Amino acid sequence: MLLEREPELAVLEKAVLEVQSGEGAVLLVGGPAGAGSSALLREIGSSATRLGARVLRAGGAQIEQDFPLGVVRQLVLPLLSVPGPPVAAPVARVLLDPLTGGRPPVVGDDPARSATASVLHGLHTLFVGLAAQRPVVVLVDDLHWVDEPSLRALAFLAGRLSGMRVLIAAVLQDGTAGREPLIREIADVARYHLRAAPLSAEATARLVGRKFGADHAAEFALACHEVTSGSPKELRTLLDRAVSHRVTGKASDCERIRELGTAFRRERLQFLLRRVPGVAAFAKALVVLGGDAELDLVLRLGEVDAPGRAAALTALGGRWLEVAGDRVTVRDASLNRVVEELLDARESSALHRKAAKLLDESGYPPEAVAAQLLQVDVINAGWEVERLRAAAQAARRRAAPSPAGRYLRRALLDLSPDSGERARLLVELAAAELDVDPGSAVRHLAQAAPLMPTVRDRATVATWIPLPVAGEGPLVAELVRDVADRLGPAEELSGHDRELALRLEARVWFSGLGEPAKLAAAARRLAELRDHPHGPTAGERELRVVLLMAATLGSGTTADVIAGQARKLLAHDPTNTYGALAALQTLPAVLMAADAVDAGWSWLEAAYDNARRHSNPTPQALVGAQRGLLLLGCGRLVEAREEAVRAFELVDRSWPDAVLLPSVVLGLVAFALRDRPLAARVLDGAPPGDLRLFEIRRSLRGALAAQRGDLQMALAQFLDSGRRLDRAGWHNPAMHPWRTWAAVLSHRLGRQDDAVRHAEDNYERALEWGAPTTLGRALRIRASVHPDRDRALELLRESNEVLRGSVDRFEQAKALIKLGEVLRDVDRDEAERVLARGRRLAEQCGAHWLGAEADGLFAAPAGSTAAPVIRPELTRGEATVAELAARGLTNADIAVELGTSRRAVEKHLTSAYRKLRIDGRTELAAALGGDPEIG
Repeated sequence: MLLEREPELAVLEKAVLEVQSGEGAVLLVGGPAGAGSSALLREIGSSATRLGARVLRAGGAQIEQDFPLGVVRQLVLPLLSVPGPPVAAPVARVLLDPLTGGRPPVVGDDPARSATASVLHGLHTLFVGLAAQRPVVVLVDDLHWVDEPSLRALAFLAGRLSGMRVLIAAVLQDGTAGREPLIREIADVARYHLRAAPLSAEATARLVGRKFGADHAAEFALACHEVTSGSPKELRTLLDRAVSHRVTGKASDCERIRELGTAFRRERLQFLLRRVPGVAAFAKALVVLGGDAELDLVLRLGEVDAPGRAAALTALGGRWLEVAGDRVTVRDASLNRVVEELLDARESSALHRKAAKLLDESGYPPEAVAAQLLQVDVINAGWEVERLRAAAQAARRRAAPSPAGRYLRRALLDLSPDSGERARLLVELAAAELDVDPGSAVRHLAQAAPLMPTVRDRATVATWIPLPVAGEGPLVAELVRDVADRLGPAEELSGHDRELALRLEARVWFSGLGEPAKLAAAARRLAELRDHPHGPTAGERELRVVLLMAATLGSGTTADVIAGQARKLLAHDPTNTYGALAALQTLPAVLMAADAVDAGWSWLEAAYDNARRHSNPTPQALVGAQRGLLLLGCGRLVEAREEAVRAFELVDRSWPDAVLLPSVVLGLVAFALRDRPLAARVLDGAPPGDLRLFEIRRSLRGALAAQRGDLQMALAQFLDSGRRLDRAGWHNPAMHPWRTWAAVLSHRLGRQDDAVRHAEDNYERALEWGAPTTLGRALRIRASVHPDRDRALELLRESNEVLRGSVDRFEQAKALIKLGEVLRDVDRDEAERVLARGRRLAEQCGAHWLGAEADGLFAAPAGSTAAPVIRPELTRGEATVAELAARGLTNADIAVELGTSRRAVEKHLTSAYRKLRIDGRTELAAALGGDPEIG
């Protein structure tokens, strides 16, 4: 019994009855493959047999499409060979003689045409005679696979049914009616149209119940319906397979039935593609073209003819692919996987190469052509290499360096190692990689340079090497030096060659930033460069940037000279050129060291506007990091933290060289803010880095050790950092203030001689450099370790006076608070005024703990040697008591010191232990952390 087919059965019953009255008709049964169209056709035959009609059956098959009149033979030959009295009239037998190998009556000079005409007329004569005896029902399954001569015969007969008791019923799968003119002709004269719709979920559940019993899970039946989309044929097969796999129809079997359904569909598809070459060729072409392509292109690539096209769209349409206008698209990704399994490497490569040619000839963009060439086994020199180059250029124009690099790397893979074409491609690849992977770009430039035919060409390639990576590894440094020596000094050259020489010299200097002799000579070379009325050239700007950094690192000149040179340079340095990257990487640190951060703001803002136009976030991260550095130089700690964190999170982590600068700036901010979580991010998440990051890591570890109370470890970290910096010639205290920490930590450890030596050495270097911030800090540190309080007071007053010329409000706040601390023993009123100013500045900077230390000093008695280290969770009284306890005073001593009761001291300590989550006074030093004297 057919489920949910009652309306269709009524129509076909009506069609058979009406034919008995002498009204011939055509009935078409449509529907998707597997929906039960053939079952309805069989039901027509059963109904016709019950009513006494003669039933003739035939069916089309794809593999028989090349067999002429195959379907007509299926209908007629049983009638011509039936034993007993002849069914067909003699004239019909004569006209149909070609079907049995006989000769037809000759009409004209064309025997083939005579045979066709004879069969058509013989078929009509036969059915006229048969219908006179009793109704005739002709059943044709899979009309879309019927051979063309049989279609012609059926169309001929369908147009001549008037007055004949003949019903022609055929199955026509969805989507095939318009593919052949003869099928359209038959469909146009059809009186009855039935459609085998998929089963509903309820009908599916009934069939599942017949197989697994009424107690099957509703979820299981629904899963079966989803897997088969209501196809009766697929459902029966799936249920049989489920039984063989011991599936019981429970809810727990839903996932298993889905797996069986997916495997079943894949098997059917594999069988179809292996059995029908035309369908396989179509599917392979579509998958090779990416699963979404113009139909004509698929047909050309697969060399699919009209019958193959019809076969492919019939077999694959609906479930596996979708046709919309002139485009065809894969609907189920399983088609891709099955086709890829069928394609061997050789066939796949050949199809992709052919697809590239077709796409290029059809006017497709270069990147569409290149996508095909990326899949071939070997790239041939000439056209294929040029197409990949064109695709790389197109990708760079749309700001997509990653695919550009992929195209060029594929083009390089099969080229000769020493060819000139290889050198050109290496340079283009490096240009694509500079913004995303400068390390690889430099390696490719180093490979390309020796292949270049002239010194000038090699120099041009070498100048593409970014300054920040010019000194990374002996290979690059040696290449730059060799090319620079061969080209000659800039003073002996002119025009383009002079520019090349200047840019090469900049890279030679950059590679020597860790050489003390180079740093010592940088100021002299900087002075040799002459100013020009129209400003420096691009090569001169690049060289000046490097010399400014070198002279600053080595303290080879004064802050005023460096600041003046930097201001002039920024006035002529555009922010939207590649050369500006060198200034971006180095100048903000120079400006901060020289107390000239005001000179960098407008230039950096313009650089930021330019960086936001890039699709790659890395330029924005680099500019953001430098903005954070300048904010830190102004003492705007909260804003500096926001910029540094944003830059660290925004930068592309796959580019280690780009991560370096945001890591350094984040480390400096964490160091200034005493921010342990930020420090942990730098220590754990930053790349290995260079000497700058080594110093930052050592400083953070030292600061964290000091906060824990491990002063020995803290001092060891700073001294180790100092030794490494001194060996490199990095002596400037403005950039490397390790001596300030060494002095204070030595002082706290009782090593007074070492403390004074570090403080004096730091002061002498700061005095030579001359920047107010650096000098003011050095004076404050001298005061912190000086044994004479009067002299310490003089030094602190001098420190505050010097810092009036500084833009660093944070350093000013620390100097004021330190001065207020010492003034408590001299002038309590002045001390309170100074501390109030220091607190206001600290709070403006965002250094609230420093403001809290100033508040604590108001509460501390005169004669105390240091301010309490305030934790935000402690009250002022709790912090004061905790600090005194951390210094070793007993409860009784603290009570006498503060003029209060022992019970009050105990109460404050108990509250402090609870808030700091510690067990007792032995853990106080580590919990409080910090040292107000260190900056």
